[in-house]
Amino acid sequence: MTIYRAIALLLHFTLVPIAMGRLITYKSIKDTKGGMAATYLIGLFASFAFFYVFCSFFVAIQYWSTIKEVITGCFTALCVAYSVAVAIILLLWLIMDLPKLKSLKSRLGRFVSEKIEEVKLNKFILIYLGIFTVILIGQLYIAFAYEINEWSYDDFDYVVTSHDTLVSDTISYVSQISGQMPYLQDKRVITSWPIYIAYLARVSGFEVATICHTLLPAILLMVAYGVFGYIANFLFKSDEDRLVFLILVEALITFGFYSHYSIVFRLLGTIWQGKAVLSAIVIPFFVIYLFDCYAKEISNTRLLPIIAISLGACSLSSMAILMVSVATVSVWICSCIYHKRIYAIRYLLASFVGVLFILILYAYFLMLEHDMSGQSEFKFFKNRNTENWWYKWLT
Repeated sequence: MTIYRAIALLLHFTLVPIAMGRLITYKSIKDTKGGMAATYLIGLFASFAFFYVFCSFFVAIQYWSTIKEVITGCFTALCVAYSVAVAIILLLWLIMDLPKLKSLKSRLGRFVSEKIEEVKLNKFILIYLGIFTVILIGQLYIAFAYEINEWSYDDFDYVVTSHDTLVSDTISYVSQISGQMPYLQDKRVITSWPIYIAYLARVSGFEVATICHTLLPAILLMVAYGVFGYIANFLFKSDEDRLVFLILVEALITFGFYSHYSIVFRLLGTIWQGKAVLSAIVIPFFVIYLFDCYAKEISNTRLLPIIAISLGACSLSSMAILMVSVATVSVWICSCIYHKRIYAIRYLLASFVGVLFILILYAYFLMLEHDMSGQSEFKFFKNRNTENWWYKWLT
């Protein structure tokens, strides 16, 4: 039974990202650095974005419908709707990529043969690969052995919010301190990462604490090294140089665990937290991907991947408002300096879709909170019903 539960969880970090990545990038990936690695990473962050849109819709309805009594059942509705959408996406991907899947074995064979020939020409590649693998296994062990016991000061919020979501069958509706319902916490209701963890717990049957402190550390650390590999592929042409770069990154991470405020702590200490995934994984990838986009001829096919990454980043933490804005504007300024003119404004605008989405969502909840408080006769939503009978099917 545990194996089936693990497979249900891993599907959302394997097939689902691949399917979404292929559907989003099938027209643009040919001239993108990183190939399948870029497809997977874009698909993974797009899956966060996809869930974020669904979650925002249901939580907006949940609070809109909260008039006189507590509304429950919204989380179940979200899980069903998102699962059905994911199943449709997987089906579309299978239909689209069926011819390529049939030739996957032969293409993998050619890839392995090419790499074997490279190793025969340069034995150092095998040595560097061995060093990289040994250190990575050691760090995976550290992530598992340490993070299983690391109860960060933020866990009272992150883990408890995810657990309350499962128990109450609501979305960002419970006070993590007192258990009060309904309870609107502005900075939590506008993101979806704790709810996504609750969704993973629902589909897999694992406890929230187990997912956060044992499973996600190993999974997300490997995703992080996938990002570092993508960066290495962008910076260097030879596999030898890329492996040396990755070993140096491993060394920095191994000896950089000196503070709870370091990026290494976010990788090997509390990687399950949304702000850790944002700062240590998504932002580095987004920056390099944007550099890759700006370095090539402008193409509208890249707009959807940029929008998906932007939304995925903003689903993780409210800190994304600042971090995504600074990162994307900095890359755009560098691009304008390089091209010696105002360049690719459409990419810049696409990069801000996630930030705009989270700001609109925040404004909506502020206005709704004002109306619900009853502190003023002025109402932003004057036509809001006093009783939503149509929402009773969720209770």
